[in-house]
Amino acid sequence: MTKADLENGPTYGVRKAIIAIIAGIMILFLLGVLFGLTKAMLDNGAMSGIDFGILISTILAIVFIAFGAWKLWPIAAPEPIAPSAKKSRNLMIFVTGIGFVMGMAFALSGEPGDIALFSNGPINPTLAASILFGWLIIVPLVSWVWWKSVDEHEAAIYLQSSAVAAHVYFFLAPSWWLASRAGWVPAQDPMIVCSIVIAVWSAFWLYRKYA
Repeated sequence: MTKADLENGPTYGVRKAIIAIIAGIMILFLLGVLFGLTKAMLDNGAMSGIDFGILISTILAIVFIAFGAWKLWPIAAPEPIAPSAKKSRNLMIFVTGIGFVMGMAFALSGEPGDIALFSNGPINPTLAASILFGWLIIVPLVSWVWWKSVDEHEAAIYLQSSAVAAHVYFFLAPSWWLASRAGWVPAQDPMIVCSIVIAVWSAFWLYRKYA
């Protein structure tokens, strides 16, 4: 078996997905810590030696994880990429970037110690309007353009992932609602349910695309 066989074999896509998921989750978590610490220091108007040490350690950890993911990222043998595939990839990166910016802005809007995504407290109206514009206008528009640019194989994977996510919501939401009425679990939070559905959708899409 040649190197090209190993690089283009069935494990190639799985390795990419695993590295992307693990490194992405770790970096997002550390970025949340970094932004939260920065916001706390700005609110307090001072930085202690411990704060500075945590700040530098967090930045170094982000750099280390990103560098490690780059070094471990499998390199496939060069092959031509169709224009539609390039367009689809660029649109996916664009939407991910928008989501990251909105998520960080939303996280910084919460009170210290709160997880804004799972909080029902008030937020700045201007921030809410900006997020709603991105979520209801920009993201659907880019998603429609992406849908028109993908091939039949990619569209089939997307539809399968959507079906799996819809079934998760179909069973999860009523079950949680019923269990909460029985007093077994806390009241249902729509954003937690939404996050679970999106996580399942993304995981299945990555598995079908790269496995």
